[in-house]
Amino acid sequence: MWNNISYLYLSLLICVGIVLDALSKILTQIYLAEQSIVLIPWFLSLEYVRNSWIAFSLPLTWILLKIITMILIFVIIVYYIHEERVKKSRFLDIWFALILSWALWNAWERIFIGSVTDMIAVERFAIFNLADSLIFLWACVLIYTYFIKKYPNF
Repeated sequence: MWNNISYLYLSLLICVGIVLDALSKILTQIYLAEQSIVLIPWFLSLEYVRNSWIAFSLPLTWILLKIITMILIFVIIVYYIHEERVKKSRFLDIWFALILSWALWNAWERIFIGSVTDMIAVERFAIFNLADSLIFLWACVLIYTYFIKKYPNF
């Protein structure tokens, strides 16, 4: 049953992910426009920043940034279709849909607005948004999963 209607579920999940990411950024603009919130002094805070760079504030030129954004989304889709979809794993399908939704909303902001709303500031590191951190977390989970499968006695 999952295979017959999974594209519908994945499409709905992508839409939900986009809405949640957009909502987090709208709430950031509303509640953090005038002030930042310190969560851990000298380490972690929430603040509203328009980031015209790529994830984790890595500086790239405007056109190169847009090209890299589109290439990364294309690579995510192709990788999923060729490597993960064949595994028929609900876990991987759900993570893929969420990652794609976050990447798509960031790409939309970057291409049509020229910058992305960021709100999580780590002192002396970068400022990023929820989508950036969740994409990074997903990549870590996949790397860990493959590492454990390749070296099961680790």
